[in-house]
Amino acid sequence: MDLPGRETDSMNYDVLVVGSGIGGMESSLKLGDMGYKVLLVEKEASIGGKMILLSKVFPTLDCASCISTPKMAAAAHHPNVDLMVYSEVEEIERSSRGTFNVRVRKKPTYVNPSLCTGCRQCETACNVAVPDQFNASLAARRAAYIAFPQAVPKKAVIEKEGSSPCTFTCPAGIKAHGYVALTRSGKYDEAFNLVLGETPLVGSLGRACYAPCEGECTRGLAEGAVPVRRIKRFIADRYYQGHRQPVYSSVEKTRGHKVAVVGSGPAGLTAAYQLALKGYEVKVFEAEPLPGGMLRTALPSFRLPKAVVDRDIENVTALGVVIETGVRVEKIGRLKEEGFDAVFMATGTNKDATLGVKGEKLEGVRGALDFLGSVNLGAEPSLEGKTVLVAGGGNVAVDSARAAVRLGAKKVIIQYRRGREDMPAHRWEVEAALSEGVDLQAFCSPVEFNGENGRLAGVQSVRMQPGEPDSSGRKKPVPVKGSEFTTPADLVITAVGLSPSTGDFEKDLKLNGNGTFKVNPETLQTSVPYVFAGGDAVTGPSMIVKAVGQGKRAAYFIDQFLSGESLEGADYDRRLGPVDQKAVLGRQESLSRLEPVAEKEIPLAGSKGGFNEVEMSLTEEEARYSSGRCLDCGVCSECSQCAASCPAIAVDLGMREEKRDLEVGSVIVSTGFKLFPADAKPQYGYGKYKNVITGMQMDRLLAPTRPFNAILRPGDGKVPDSIAYILCTGSRDKTVGNPLCSRVCCMYSIKQNQLIMGSLPLADVTVYYIDIRAFSKGYEEFYNQAGGMGANFVKGRVAGIDEQENGNLVLTYEDIDGGGVIQKAEHDLVVLSVGILPNTDPFGLFTGVELEQDDFAYVKEADEDVNPGKTSIDGVFVAGTASGAKDIPDTILHAGAAVAQAAAYVERIRRGK
Repeated sequence: MDLPGRETDSMNYDVLVVGSGIGGMESSLKLGDMGYKVLLVEKEASIGGKMILLSKVFPTLDCASCISTPKMAAAAHHPNVDLMVYSEVEEIERSSRGTFNVRVRKKPTYVNPSLCTGCRQCETACNVAVPDQFNASLAARRAAYIAFPQAVPKKAVIEKEGSSPCTFTCPAGIKAHGYVALTRSGKYDEAFNLVLGETPLVGSLGRACYAPCEGECTRGLAEGAVPVRRIKRFIADRYYQGHRQPVYSSVEKTRGHKVAVVGSGPAGLTAAYQLALKGYEVKVFEAEPLPGGMLRTALPSFRLPKAVVDRDIENVTALGVVIETGVRVEKIGRLKEEGFDAVFMATGTNKDATLGVKGEKLEGVRGALDFLGSVNLGAEPSLEGKTVLVAGGGNVAVDSARAAVRLGAKKVIIQYRRGREDMPAHRWEVEAALSEGVDLQAFCSPVEFNGENGRLAGVQSVRMQPGEPDSSGRKKPVPVKGSEFTTPADLVITAVGLSPSTGDFEKDLKLNGNGTFKVNPETLQTSVPYVFAGGDAVTGPSMIVKAVGQGKRAAYFIDQFLSGESLEGADYDRRLGPVDQKAVLGRQESLSRLEPVAEKEIPLAGSKGGFNEVEMSLTEEEARYSSGRCLDCGVCSECSQCAASCPAIAVDLGMREEKRDLEVGSVIVSTGFKLFPADAKPQYGYGKYKNVITGMQMDRLLAPTRPFNAILRPGDGKVPDSIAYILCTGSRDKTVGNPLCSRVCCMYSIKQNQLIMGSLPLADVTVYYIDIRAFSKGYEEFYNQAGGMGANFVKGRVAGIDEQENGNLVLTYEDIDGGGVIQKAEHDLVVLSVGILPNTDPFGLFTGVELEQDDFAYVKEADEDVNPGKTSIDGVFVAGTASGAKDIPDTILHAGAAVAQAAAYVERIRRGK
């Protein structure tokens, strides 16, 4: 409603209240009752502040929730009060007319609040546990959570810090963190289906992916990365064992368009799969007799069994995708004539690059792709008793060498022009080749192939040495003069690179200088609008997982194109940025050393003709253990189980933050206080000894909504028999920069003493103190009452705490009443009565004008006796403990003073005074 005489203006709200503790709620309700429009902003997911988390209030021992909850409900439903929870005020600027321009950032909750019913199904389904700040980190909550049972609003929030580095690094956008978290929970089918949502090649990537995700794993900064790829293999093997055929069938063709895919490698298969899921009719054309591209021709069976490739391909054909093999597409126009509305060119890099040295055309000199393709088709003859030399240092070179060993070669040599540490091949594959007897000759390179009667007889090589750095930053290898030597050889395999076969299309499509298709790097659209290209035919030789990513991207933009949507500015990659790995490590209270599971291969054991798979799969126990090492870097793992479980379809994982610019008439700062960090007194062992806790943690153990069913000490769940309190932890202490008395510590500790003696009547409670501040009405009686109930008050200064083997704690203290004698006492549980510190956050909110702080870093009141709540900025007021330590009644009174002044200021602004 409007107040009498009020003039209309452009203000969005009369008053902005920052912080929704008891002071903020009281301010908002009083202003709302007076008819002012209020915006109440709270950074947490629920209003209520710290009071709602308490057990009882002192000295009356009334239920804290019983007092707070009605105020929370009133604030949430007041017609003149708007709530913005899970939001933060970023900037406040005073305008020339005395109002305030405010920017508020509404953090994404990833749940639509208008649909969420608070049923907590998402919380039940979530696989990520994090410390519960609403239970003072005594217990865990899920990444999807409702703050606490009395939360207002009672809406779910999904916590995301950003993308986990593994997920962000994956070129295919596969949610590595998600399937690792699902594996940890034993949800293997769900883990498989999460990967399947991105690509059909789950089994192949579980074996042949070079796992860039593992290179970015935060756990790798400790004792070793999580074996993300091998976990993927485990879930694929387990799934395929139980599902010999896909459990789904053809998708209904709803889009009315046909798409041709040229090439059935990783990019082509992934694009076909994604397009079929969207309802397109898709046909794949493959020139080779069998589909799979490089998966089939370039990777030997001991690394990637062809049965796995076949089962992956069935994931595609089960959707109704048709794959025609033995068909070479040479004219794109013919596809258009055949009724295809879009074409995806995924022809790969199927030509071996050459060394360009004399004798390269001799019989017995072959490219690695030609050699491996022949091996995979079973057409390669035995190499029994022969010497094979492989030129190159990548994975293809190592695969070729290991294949030659299995074909019976008596000697296999790899020559690489740089050092072993510079080899592009994976370390583990190089080590496996060496263990199988392959001879690695680093800093060597062939310069000529010698022959007799047109056939290879030997290889002339030269030794190399590091020179000046080249464009890649590595030292360029240069020949050592006079170091030439000859190696007799029956077969040379050159593995120095691959190139695309795109010559047939150079009249139709623009090509780059290296023969790859020229495309828009964002959309993958070629020079012909209806033709898209991706994979190695665009990037050049690359990783399988990168080709998969190209196929996914192409499918997205082909869908945009055929739907008539603009390709420019399309929001394809909606991932959040990666979280900072150091921040992830920093938030770990402790990091147990969990050694990674060793990589294991089945020894060749002299069986030269065997192409059986060599890498051993993780056992279920190893997979669960390995996934349990994950640090949940991004918090939410993006496993999508919350979305699948939500009956209201309220989960929106694509939600993004919003920023609102508002104009308000006045501001009340009610940002409360911060608790003293107990680990700043290291002599007390907080964070080191599990049975040393803070007063807030004890309040949670005593509260009706406590995390456990009883009062238990955290170290071992034992019901404590002897509990000690150390008063003034961080208060009246110049050594930690807090010389002030926090006022409430004595009384909240005595409150807890009485509650403990009521709940645990046989327990002994001892309070170590310097003096007791019982400064308000009823507090002295409250103190005496605790002593009468059996609390033992010891005037003594505690010097340190040591832990016993049984988890008990020995306090060393100065017995002041006993003449200053040093004493020791043993207790089950120690509670540190931590003090209050100023919350300095509001000082960074204002631009153009300074919000002054007092000598102790609280918000300074201009004249707390005459104008309590008035700050150094005209129109800005402070309520509650933001201006200094107060108990609850004083906070409520102080809020009333701030409200009166804010209302008066708004009226002056409205009247232009």
